Amino acid sequence: MNHVLSDMVVRIRNSVRAKQPSVQIMNTKMTRAIASLLVSEGFLQDVSVDDKWVTLSFKYIGKSSCLTDIQIISTPGVRVYTKSKDIPKVLGGLGVSLLSTSQGIVTDKKARSLHIGGELLCSVW
Repeated sequence: MNHVLSDMVVRIRNSVRAKQPSVQIMNTKMTRAIASLLVSEGFLQDVSVDDKWVTLSFKYIGKSSCLTDIQIISTPGVRVYTKSKDIPKVLGGLGVSLLSTSQGIVTDKKARSLHIGGELLCSVW
């Protein structure tokens, strides 16, 4: 696998569109960090980890998912970096951007409060 983040995003997006209750992604340090942030932001119900897989359980309200869409911003060919003052807001603050910083993978709100920039990984709403 060349790009773990793109595989994770595509699996999540396809599973949400198919209204699946959960999805399995590869167990890496980055996928675990992103999954825990998505749980803390309220997009996912639960995360369980074993040796090879991380299982993400989606959060549904009625028949609609709390996670509407997820998009990759940085790709292996085009990395997108930003300063803390230039971090974009997703849907006017309703969504979340995830950044890879010197403090680890954090949300856009936390990066602004810490006054640190980094690589924009993906946006979720």
